[in-house]
Amino acid sequence: MKKFLALTLALIMSLSIAACGGNNGGQSNAPADNSSNTTPVQTPSSGSAEFTIIMANNGTTDLENPQNVGCYKFKELVEERSGGRIAVELHIAGALGGAREVVEGVQLGTITMGDIENGPMDSFVPSSALWNLPYLFSSLEEIHAIQASDIGKNIQAGFEAVGIKHLSFNDGGFRYFTNSKRPLTTVSDFKGLKIRVMESPIYISMVESMGASAVPMAFSELYTGLQQGTVDGQENPLDLIYAQSYFEVQDYLSLSEHLYYPCHNIINLDFYNSLPEDLQTLVQECSIEACEYQNEYFVEYTAKMLDVLKEKGMEVSDFDKVSAQEATKGIWANYYDMIGNGDAAAGEEIVNRIASGEFQ
Repeated sequence: MKKFLALTLALIMSLSIAACGGNNGGQSNAPADNSSNTTPVQTPSSGSAEFTIIMANNGTTDLENPQNVGCYKFKELVEERSGGRIAVELHIAGALGGAREVVEGVQLGTITMGDIENGPMDSFVPSSALWNLPYLFSSLEEIHAIQASDIGKNIQAGFEAVGIKHLSFNDGGFRYFTNSKRPLTTVSDFKGLKIRVMESPIYISMVESMGASAVPMAFSELYTGLQQGTVDGQENPLDLIYAQSYFEVQDYLSLSEHLYYPCHNIINLDFYNSLPEDLQTLVQECSIEACEYQNEYFVEYTAKMLDVLKEKGMEVSDFDKVSAQEATKGIWANYYDMIGNGDAAAGEEIVNRIASGEFQ
C-alpha cells in the first residue's frame, strides 16, 4: 500500500508539472479501442537537450493507469540517465491520434516513439497477430517467457522492415466479459446472449464460436446500448469496465481472460539509428526497465480494479477456460499464415509450441 501511495503521489506531481506547461488534461477517460478527444497531459521538452523524443500513447487521462505509469517512468529514467541530453515530451490519451495513427506517425517519424496496444499491429507486422488468438495464453508469466524467447524476438525484429525499432513489450492485460443476464462460468452460458464486440473478424468469430451473437458496435454507443438492452454484454479490460461505468448497467463480471493484448514500446528506426551508440543503449535499457516496472505495477492495479468493481456491486465469477479454448481453437488456423510471415506451417508450429505448454 505504501508503494502504491508513493507512486500515486509521484504521478500527481508529474501532472502538476505538466499543467504548468499550460496544457492541463481533462477528467474523462479515453478508451483504448477509440480515439480520444480529450486535451492531453503534456510534458514540454527541454530546450537544452540534444535530442527530443516525442512519445505518445492512446490510453486514458488517468495517471494511475499502467500505460501512463510506464510512459512517465520511461521519461524519468531517460532524462535522468542521459544527464539531460535526451528530453521526452509525452502526449497521452490519444492526443496525437488513435493506435493506428500513432504507429503510422512513428513509422513516418512525425512521432518519435509510441506505447501502443497490439490492435493495429498485424497490419504492419503480420506475425504480431499471434497476440490476437483467443485462449492461447494461460498467464502473464507464460506470456513474458514467450516474449523473451525466439518467438518474441522474431516478432520484434519484424518491425524494422517497416521503419520501426521495437524496444520492448509491456502488459495491456487480459480482457473480460460482462453481461446483465447471468453469471458466465462456462461456454454454454453464452447461448442466446448478444455481446458487443469491436469491428474485428477475430472478435466476431470468437464470440460466435462460444454460442453468443456478436454485435459490432462503436465504443461511443456501447453504454447506451447496454442501458437500453440493445446488447446484453461486452468485453474489455478491467480499467475500462470501471472507467466507462459499465458496472451501472452490467451485473455480472466473468474472469474469462479470453484475449491478451500487449502494448509495444516502438521508436522510429531512423531516429534510433541517428543516436550515438551510448544513447541507443540507454534508450533500449530504459524502455525495458520502464516496461518491467509497469508490468509489476499492472498486477497491483488489476487487483485494485477487481476490488473496486466488486464494491460497485458486480458479481464476479470464475470461468472454465478449457471449454472456451475447445470452442474457439478452430479460429487459430485462420492466422497461421500471418504468424509465420507467409509460412502457414511455421505459424502452426509457433502456436503448437505455446499450446503444448512449452513456456508455462
